[in-house]
Amino acid sequence: KLLTIYTMNTGTKTHLSKSSNFEVFRYQLVVDKTLQMDMFKQYQTAEDIREDKNNIFHEIINAPNFNFYSSKSEITSKLLYQKDTMYYYKIGVKRNAKVFKKDFTEANIENYPNIIVAINNRPDVQKIAIQDNIKAFGNCKIVSHFIQETINTKLKAYNLSMMAEPLFDRKEFWKLVHKYPKQIRQLTFDLVSPNMANISKNLDLNLKQLYEDTNTHKTKVELNADEGSYLDIKDSSKFINSLVDYSADGGGNIHMRVNGIRKKLHTAESPTEFSVDEMLLKKDDWEKLNDYFKEILI
Repeated sequence: KLLTIYTMNTGTKTHLSKSSNFEVFRYQLVVDKTLQMDMFKQYQTAEDIREDKNNIFHEIINAPNFNFYSSKSEITSKLLYQKDTMYYYKIGVKRNAKVFKKDFTEANIENYPNIIVAINNRPDVQKIAIQDNIKAFGNCKIVSHFIQETINTKLKAYNLSMMAEPLFDRKEFWKLVHKYPKQIRQLTFDLVSPNMANISKNLDLNLKQLYEDTNTHKTKVELNADEGSYLDIKDSSKFINSLVDYSADGGGNIHMRVNGIRKKLHTAESPTEFSVDEMLLKKDDWEKLNDYFKEILI
């Protein structure tokens, strides 16, 4: 649809095209070191698999018969375009729609509202952009869940698992901290074991060593105030800032409990977003779209 605006002086029309929002997620591919390593002769160690993880990921999502799957909905998917490390899929979900016929009777028809999902599988990027369309899926997190569900069924054979977390602006975390001074009683960081040095290099917690020592794929750091007290979260804390930065870059999720508020507050409620002109999406000019998405998913 186009939004039509009439200018007051001339009466001429100006068309503003509608935009479509995308949310950005980071995925990490973590090796399960407890499983047998000799299933495929080329992989003898966890390090062998780790070195080849993005090639394995490519082979899975670029296979001719690959389709996304959801245990909760009937979905359909199609690879629209692929170039270098970029992949673009359209994913539709079955929804029954009621229509009214000429004779005033009603009929139910199958309807497949859909979204576009863009993936950059470059080893130092590993980002997914998911189009937001409430007619198809309630939120983008639902889509990220079944993307992981689908790919993990394939990755398991390679001793790998995929975990995706939304990116968010670290300022949003500090806004919450400053909004509720002397009220935060619990702060929890759910962190994914890193395999990307560029987002974990400044982390003041050696998650990589913890993974090497224990095979942990997710680590929870939970801070709790004493009964009747509160946490003193300082902007100057190097340790807290390192956890926040890693989480904001897609390495985890943060949630807090605040006195006087029943539900937990999540940083995932304010994910990183960008917009694309819907007219550009409908033109299917994938060379142009690819240039646009590559500039964002870096």
